[in-house]
Amino acid sequence: MPKLRMQVASIALITALCSAPLPLAAQEVLTEDLAIARALAREGIAARDDANRAEAAAGVSIIGPLDNPELELSRESAGGESEWQLGIVQPIDLSGRRGALRDAARSEAEAVDNDITWRRQQLVAETRRAYVGCAAAGAELQVWQAHAADLAEATRIAEARAREGDTAVYDVRRTRVAFSSAEAELRLATGEREAGCAALAALTGIDDPQIPPSAMTSLRSGAATGTRADLAAQEQRLQAASQRVTAARRARLPQFSVGAGVLRRDDGIDTTYGPTVSIGVTLPIWNGGGAAVSEAEARQRALEAELAIAQRTVEAEQQAAATRAIAAQEAAVAAARSRDDAARLGTIASTAYQAGEIGVVELVDAYEAQRDGELTVIAHARRAAEAAITFDLATGRTYQ
Repeated sequence: MPKLRMQVASIALITALCSAPLPLAAQEVLTEDLAIARALAREGIAARDDANRAEAAAGVSIIGPLDNPELELSRESAGGESEWQLGIVQPIDLSGRRGALRDAARSEAEAVDNDITWRRQQLVAETRRAYVGCAAAGAELQVWQAHAADLAEATRIAEARAREGDTAVYDVRRTRVAFSSAEAELRLATGEREAGCAALAALTGIDDPQIPPSAMTSLRSGAATGTRADLAAQEQRLQAASQRVTAARRARLPQFSVGAGVLRRDDGIDTTYGPTVSIGVTLPIWNGGGAAVSEAEARQRALEAELAIAQRTVEAEQQAAATRAIAAQEAAVAAARSRDDAARLGTIASTAYQAGEIGVVELVDAYEAQRDGELTVIAHARRAAEAAITFDLATGRTYQ
């Protein structure tokens, strides 16, 4: 698998995003760690995990070392005599069937633990994607705000010059059209920011989260790559299936039971008491257990096939995630290199327009080029961050 390190983002990319002006937030800036912690602490998450674990633990406790004993009472009467017997019969698991079933339940409990781990890792990835999406939407909103402000100033200058007779009415109309278009896009960007942050707010319970644009390039990396929790859960369930095959085979052996009790005999003249002892054994006449073994073996084979398929799928997923993460990071760095040049276009063009060196078309084009350059940096930074998150999830990295 290609090696990938996402711990440190490119300096050029960080500088490009950090250079954008940040809005004054009325609340504390939300960090990635805090967003993850708040998402995991939301109501219902821990309660569901605890309930799943308790259910799995109960499944183990149900299978004790012995079956419940049976209390038997019998009465016989013939002639003038009557006989009562009261005893307890205890099945004895000499074959070890219940032990194999208990081992299978323990494996299932371990699989549930891995299910919970995988579910929490998916929640962490979902939260991180929402975090990046909110940061990107906020950064794009800032770009459109700055773009609209530039065009508003250009419109003001064009109108002032037109009143003085220094410019044509075309310049006024051209800047007004561009400004109106920018205002429309600004409204869309405002809505996108609200929508983009709504998912993060729902996950964390924090209304109107404030995130700096640099958050897209400062995501922390998870722990070293380990075993995927979902694959570990499948492996545990395969082990449980193997243990159930063992239990089914042992169930074909004769099952013994031992009884002990008391006997009361009354012949009409005298009453006597004495102990009773019994030994029983099951006779596999109607059901020899072969079908149960076949069923358990078929289930084991199915799980083996599912695990093999899942392993191939995960391996391909990890390789694809690594390739995309590397490509996205390189693209983001390449896009960031042009941001400084794009950022200067507006200032240079504004100065030249006020000096009469260029026309309004060149001015508007410069503003649009600056805007497009900044939006491109944000778009590539977002894709790089999302690709890194996908890679972390694909390789089973954890943040706990």
